[in-house]
Amino acid sequence: MNADMIAAWAAENGFYTVDSGKYRRHDNAGVITIEIKRMSFLLIDERQGSRPRLVSRLFKDTTIASGSGRLQGLLVDHNPND
Repeated sequence: MNADMIAAWAAENGFYTVDSGKYRRHDNAGVITIEIKRMSFLLIDERQGSRPRLVSRLFKDTTIASGSGRLQGLLVDHNPND
């Protein structure tokens, strides 16, 4: 994985661009933000009624599961169809 692949995944899964390297998506459950860094990314999962969860992963430790659209290697897998 690399920054371009994460950005493409975010765009394909309903995230909109907040600024360079930052993507956000709102749904009924809350807000999910992805911040792309140089060699990693940070996922911020802010569900209603819960404390925010922060998950940081290196690109090399993350893959996209074929067919499911999920980022593997995260504590919080997210699919817009869930």
